[in-house]
Parts: sequence; C-alpha cells; structure tokens
Amino acid sequence: MKRFEYLQLVDRKTWLNAFLINHAKLVILLSVVTFFWGCGSDDDDAEPTDPKNKSELLTPGNAVRPTWNEPDYHSFELTMAVQFRLQEVLEGYVSENDLLCAIINDEVRAVSSPENSEGQIYFPLVIAANTNDSMVSIAYYCDQLKRIYTIDSWHQFDASLPPLNNEQPYLLEFIPTEQQE
Repeated sequence: MKRFEYLQLVDRKTWLNAFLINHAKLVILLSVVTFFWGCGSDDDDAEPTDPKNKSELLTPGNAVRPTWNEPDYHSFELTMAVQFRLQEVLEGYVSENDLLCAIINDEVRAVSSPENSEGQIYFPLVIAANTNDSMVSIAYYCDQLKRIYTIDSWHQFDASLPPLNNEQPYLLEFIPTEQQE
C-alpha cells in the first residue's frame, strides 16, 4: 500500500469516527431535550394555583340546601348516565348532604348525592332529555360551605356519551363567582 492510499484510508476512518461521535452526541442531546419536554407540566387540568381563587372557592356562604327533585324519567325519550368528581380543593368539604344536579333549559334533569368507591368521591347522574342538542349545565350545593357552585354549558346532551372519561369520572372545575344566596 502506498503512503497516499494509507493516508486516505486513515482519513476516512477518522472522518467516520468523528461523524459517528457527533451523531451520537446529537442523538443524546435530542433524547435529553425530548425527555425534559415530556416531563413538563401540562396545566390544562391542574388545580388553580392562585391562592386567591382557592380562597374564593372556599369562602363560606349562606345558601340554603336546594330542593332539587329528580325528574319523571318516563316523560323523556333519552337518558345520559355520567359520573362526576369535584376538583380537589372542594373534595375535602363533601358531605352526605351535598347535592349535584344537571339542568337543561332551566329545568332540573338529574339529582345526585355523593357516593364513595375505593376512597374516591363521585356523583352519578342519569340526565334526561328529549333531544341530543340541549346544553347541560351543572349545579353543586356544598352543605359544609353553604355555597352553590355552577358550570353553565358543561356539555351538550348526548345519549351516547360514555359514563366515564378515560375510565375516570368527569372532573368538574368550578371557578370563583359571586356567592348565590
């Protein structure tokens, strides 16, 4: 082998080694970036972090326990069975006297008290309607705080909606509003 051919062969090996090392560094760097990006917080379903919002939610009121009554299910053509859970900040205030109701067109279409399964508190509702295009609102009465919390337009009524959201009750997140009396 001539000296020139030997140098070309050495340069190819050196270039290949340098390429592989740089490529490996790039792969490692991309892996680290992807890992930390994936570990980032997704606050879409997180509790409000503003202490003012939490304190406003937990401020006692003077609401009287509502007299929400179950609808006559025979008067409706469709039902939608769903389970709800409250945001974490309110879960510590749940009692057997609490009520959750679904409202369509200013009419109570379902009422439930809290139930406990394996340490998880949830509210099962069977919501009644005649069509799949009505908007469902939710109202929650907390007996310990003497407050009524509402979510206007929670979801459009859909008899085919699964009872659970990814095998978990649907999360209700109330935002602070003026207290209702």
